[in-house]
Amino acid sequence: MIVGLVGVCALLWLLRAEVEPGPPPAPARDTGATGDGGAARASRAAVVPAPAPPMPELPQPPETVELRGRDTVDPCTGLSEAVIPASFETVTVDGVTVAWRPVPLVPQGPSDVAVAPTAVAYLVHGLLAEAAALTGTPRRERITVVIYPPDAFHAETRAPRWSDGIYDGGAVRVAARPSAELGVEIAGLRHELLHAQLHPLGCMPSWLNEGTAMYFAGPPPVRTWIRMLRSPDSFALGDLSIASFVQLPEESAERAYAESLAMVLYIVDRGGEAGLRAAVQALRADGTGTPRAGQELWDRLYPGIGHRALVEALAHRVFGAGPGSELDAILRGAICCHGLRAAGELRCRGAAPRADRRRWMDYTATPASVCDAAW
Repeated sequence: MIVGLVGVCALLWLLRAEVEPGPPPAPARDTGATGDGGAARASRAAVVPAPAPPMPELPQPPETVELRGRDTVDPCTGLSEAVIPASFETVTVDGVTVAWRPVPLVPQGPSDVAVAPTAVAYLVHGLLAEAAALTGTPRRERITVVIYPPDAFHAETRAPRWSDGIYDGGAVRVAARPSAELGVEIAGLRHELLHAQLHPLGCMPSWLNEGTAMYFAGPPPVRTWIRMLRSPDSFALGDLSIASFVQLPEESAERAYAESLAMVLYIVDRGGEAGLRAAVQALRADGTGTPRAGQELWDRLYPGIGHRALVEALAHRVFGAGPGSELDAILRGAICCHGLRAAGELRCRGAAPRADRRRWMDYTATPASVCDAAW
């Protein structure tokens, strides 16, 4: 009987195993970076994207400094930070940063070159040292030079149409010149760097600021000087003592620059470049904190020397003759000049006009001269 009961229990247990499901299967073991397990995890990860980082707030585009028709900022204003356009590349050498837009060069002539930024940076470093030595001022330690494509310079800087370079208080900005060495016009670069070198002094008369920049740059305004000598007038040098030429009528700007350079040459002729440094030191001693600073500087340096005496000195320097019949005869005819790249070296003489051309080279004398029947 007992044996029968055991048999019945065994039969019931077998029937239960057939009807009830077993436990769920164990999850598949990780097979590593390869195999079906890795592919499944990669598929599941791709379904849930990572949260996007917050969008940074874009800065407002910098405002262009308004120079109001001149090539340099008013020296009475303070220094500002240099603004470099976002698309420009940069290189920095010893405190000099050169920025340029890397655009392909479209050659216009057989000698055209692309901008050479590193070479320009080293050149600027040397030019600042030269400007500091000329003016007797501490060399400016940091400066930025921004070089624009020629067709973009005026639109992007708002520079006056007659200028291929400006100094805006934070940077020197020039147009590229593919036909010039290193891809930039060196004379224009020198002019604006002298403004940058003098700017930390503060307020100064425009004749000193612009005249010294022209002297440092090199080429003199030959045609304007000759017009001044041909048509003497009563120009007032006091008009050049203001802090900014922007206060003068636009038609007077060319004359103002030419007179300013003549004043600086007057100083150099009497005291050498040491005399120019002394003039800068005299300005510093007077104080440069207000627009009135230096307005009487010329009268203190050269009392009684006005425009007429300045023009006479210019005539002696350039032509070796003062006002009178000899100079009048020279100015009525063709004029030959050499030293056209440096204001301190310009010398001119009269010449017989030629019937076959208005402008020619004269190689009969040393050095050779450029002659023009209508300077």
